[in-house]
Amino acid sequence: MEHVVVAALNGLVVGASLALVAAGLALLFGVLGILNFAQGDFFMLGAYAAYFAVAAGLSFWLGVLAAAVVVGVVGGVGLMLMLWPLRDRAHALVLLATLALSLIIEQLATNRFGADAKPMAPPIAARLAIGGTQYPVYDLVVVVAAIVILAGGYVFLRYMKYGVWLRAVAQNQRMASVLGVPVSRVYALAFVVSLGLAAVAGSLLAPLTSVYPTVGLDINLNAFIVVIAGGLGNFRGAAILALGLGVVESLGSIVIPGQAVQLLVFALVILLLIVRSRRQQVLVRL
Repeated sequence: MEHVVVAALNGLVVGASLALVAAGLALLFGVLGILNFAQGDFFMLGAYAAYFAVAAGLSFWLGVLAAAVVVGVVGGVGLMLMLWPLRDRAHALVLLATLALSLIIEQLATNRFGADAKPMAPPIAARLAIGGTQYPVYDLVVVVAAIVILAGGYVFLRYMKYGVWLRAVAQNQRMASVLGVPVSRVYALAFVVSLGLAAVAGSLLAPLTSVYPTVGLDINLNAFIVVIAGGLGNFRGAAILALGLGVVESLGSIVIPGQAVQLLVFALVILLLIVRSRRQQVLVRL
């Protein structure tokens, strides 16, 4: 029983960070119809931002805040300026542009920071006894922090003015513009929030994974799976599914080898997509 509890908690840690990345990815697609292949690289940049902030003498939590602000604002505005000329072009062109950006960011990070993994000490060293296992308290803090951020994001989208504008633009950009919504500002906000969420996830996970140029690759792949399975543009669905995916993978690894767990997860996602597709076809017929 102890191993099951520890595995479930480990799954929540992975799922919580994945939820932040996937939620940002879903938000960007919902508002702009853009699937950002470089999302995992902004996760990586968030980890580096926190690492260097702490190395410069800031507290870890100020480093997380700095990562969110710097990567979110600078990266978000930069990505928007890069993709803005492509907004009326084919989706494939936008995908290729973000894929190229991903490769460029990874190579620049490797050239500038080196390919070696940089360890980062967790800000909380305390441990919690779970049976005979001493479980790191910081892992639980990551889960709580991610859930609080995602809940705040949901409240923002549901009740705050700019959140309502984001949803309005996602549903009908032309009508929102006619009604006076500042569409260009909403677009900029979507980029900033999306990349800010990825940066927060990277900075929170940095003490657990170390920091290196390709740290965002695996989480980027899983984020795409979550966003597609949870419904493109569905912020809440992506966040919930990411948490569930992390727990399922971790619990499954107790009895199934790691590669087989990945295949099982892919199979479940495909099954979910088939069920959803058939349900939509039935609704159309009705």
